Amino acid sequence: MRPLQPLSAWLTLLSTACVAAPQWQGPLPTRNQHPAQLTVMQMAPAAARVLAAGASAARLDSAYSSLFLSGNSPVANWLMDGELLRTAASVRHGLGGGLEVAAELPFAHASGGFLDALLIDYHELFGFPDQNRDTTERDRFLVSARQNGNEVFGMEPHGVHLLDVPLWLTWQALAPTAHGPGLALRTGLELPSGDDGRGYGNGELDYSLGAVLEWRAAGIGWYGHAQHTFAGSPASARQVGFDFADVTTLGLAAELPLTNELHAFAQLAFENSTLRRLAVPAAERDQMLLWIGGRLGLDEQWAVEVAFGEDLIGKASPDFTAWLGVAWLPAAGGS
Repeated sequence: MRPLQPLSAWLTLLSTACVAAPQWQGPLPTRNQHPAQLTVMQMAPAAARVLAAGASAARLDSAYSSLFLSGNSPVANWLMDGELLRTAASVRHGLGGGLEVAAELPFAHASGGFLDALLIDYHELFGFPDQNRDTTERDRFLVSARQNGNEVFGMEPHGVHLLDVPLWLTWQALAPTAHGPGLALRTGLELPSGDDGRGYGNGELDYSLGAVLEWRAAGIGWYGHAQHTFAGSPASARQVGFDFADVTTLGLAAELPLTNELHAFAQLAFENSTLRRLAVPAAERDQMLLWIGGRLGLDEQWAVEVAFGEDLIGKASPDFTAWLGVAWLPAAGGS
């Protein structure tokens, strides 16, 4: 017997024994909190099902990340050190005909934070590399990308700042069933509402195209998403001839019902770097995150979600992210 077969059989037995008819609500809508990646539109991981005509859903998400990464080349350098809080309120509304519209209002707060000492001890305890974090000034904030002596991206700390506002439309091409897959297509744009001079936007419209897949097998809900965003560039970058690169995103999520109220999640998210033209390896690398979390249903309409994200490609993404979500999921949500 193959090594994974007992685990697969155990998971199937656990999910089917505990939950006869789970309420599938889709993956956790987590995202990468790399400061430059936050300037590029991303449509969050989602189920392939859209809301019924006239139905609405809303949520409030907050994520806190520790940032530490640096690198140099003969012509450029990249430094990312600090902590970042992003909070966003979003709403979805069913239009009928398999269509759903959504919008998000995101804000960010950047600071030197308080996690440096804890993370240094954590890396030391488990023998993880810390890129000389223990020899660097603690609890500082500095995010800067420079090429040929010119700053092409930077983020200023302190205060609460509005980020660029995304709007997107989803069309359910194929409704998922207990025995068949679901498919939805998405498109959207991101309004340049953030201050690109302070690093909280890119000052231009972003456009995105994407698809979402949903499939249920072995008592587990499987979700996949792919998208490509045509990214804008901040004025400081455009003035010196530097362009932010477009970003392609791929994701895979598994939802395991443990009880009627509690679902566990494991999610992978990959995206390439919008700063890959900087000519610094630390800024050029692709980024992949692993998210582990859960959703607890409080009643038929409300749920609380928690997740923790860790980078799987070293010297690329934020060190660590803690994510919390509160969702209003009306009973009329299925289409």
